[in-house]
Amino acid sequence: MNDVITLSLQDTPFNQLIMIFAVSLGCGLLIGLERERSKGKHKSKTFAGFRTFAIAALLGTLCFLFNFVIGIVGALLVGAMSIASLKNQQEDPGVTTELAFIMTYFIGAVCIWNITLAAGLAVLLTILLMAKESLHGIANQWISENELRDGVLLLSLVLIGLPLVPDQAFWGPVLNPYTILKLLSLILFVQALAHIAKRLLSSKNALALSSLASGFVSSTATVANLGMEVRNKNADPIVNAGAALMSCISTLIQMLIIVASISFAWLKLIFLPTLIAIVILFIWSWYLMRRSDTIDHVIDTDSKMFSFKNAVIITLALSGIQVAIYALNLWLGSTGLILGTVIASLFEIHAAIAAIVVQGEPGTAQSMPLLIALMVGLLAHSISKSINAGLTGGYRYALAFVPAQIVHMGILAILLWFEI
Repeated sequence: MNDVITLSLQDTPFNQLIMIFAVSLGCGLLIGLERERSKGKHKSKTFAGFRTFAIAALLGTLCFLFNFVIGIVGALLVGAMSIASLKNQQEDPGVTTELAFIMTYFIGAVCIWNITLAAGLAVLLTILLMAKESLHGIANQWISENELRDGVLLLSLVLIGLPLVPDQAFWGPVLNPYTILKLLSLILFVQALAHIAKRLLSSKNALALSSLASGFVSSTATVANLGMEVRNKNADPIVNAGAALMSCISTLIQMLIIVASISFAWLKLIFLPTLIAIVILFIWSWYLMRRSDTIDHVIDTDSKMFSFKNAVIITLALSGIQVAIYALNLWLGSTGLILGTVIASLFEIHAAIAAIVVQGEPGTAQSMPLLIALMVGLLAHSISKSINAGLTGGYRYALAFVPAQIVHMGILAILLWFEI
């Protein structure tokens, strides 16, 4: 333990002691100032205020400068004072001030070894204390029951599921449980971000945002749904075509996320061409949807953050198609790779792309067939969506949707070719 305590009251230079105590005092005053203002604002009678918190920080510094044992004794005394305060509380049974008081003592101790860390902890604690009403409002009013349940599920997957699953492929480069669960978590996380964006932004952007969010689930299904609205004469074909293009932006963003989870080398190769394609789609979509501000859209504030069922289906499809394309590649070589990619891209472009990038890095002997398969897959998926738009929404919907779909994907394929 003495190896950890590198400073003591006897061997610390005077100038350094002054600095340590000054920072400790500043941390205690900052936290105490917030507690004093909170006490006056809510007219509550808490045991600690401006001066008490400053003394607690200085006490933590002083005790641990003597030695570690005295520091622990001081911590026990501070804890005992906090417990005694809890027993005397009648109106406010909360323990926030007491916990902040104990933490302030240890922040004063941290000043001995790392002044920057201590100051950062003091600022962070003060922010948390100041954000009481905002955090309570978010917890009790803004977040719905469905969103809370979905958030807990997502955190469980990331914090518990991912560390426990094995990170090892069971057949060549495919069927890796860790990669599969990471893909599922990424899909859910992106859907959740899109949902939160819809909640935060104004309702006039609801159509664009709902299309963007739906695109993370299935852009092909979103294009079809928007087309059916047009066919049933419930929507403007031009505006809905712009919304459909917005869902295609989700396809490209999700493609980048999936590639990033598999191969950073492939991500560097496709990032700039994909970003240019996203910009083209966004401008085109915005131009088509410029009249949507006059249409009323309602955002469901009690909706779910994501569709776990759809995310699981997409993840299983990704994994299954990866296995199928890998099998075709083993059976027919490069021809099987391209054939499998084209077939897969007609239904799910992300699975086809994931199956390609998992099989080799750019710059290797196999990179050229992989790149060709990637470009062919993107073009095949673009044609599939165009046919989808024509069949579901009619010629006016398709006329607005197809040119942008073909142009942005063609430019993306050309730019990818020149990346090699």
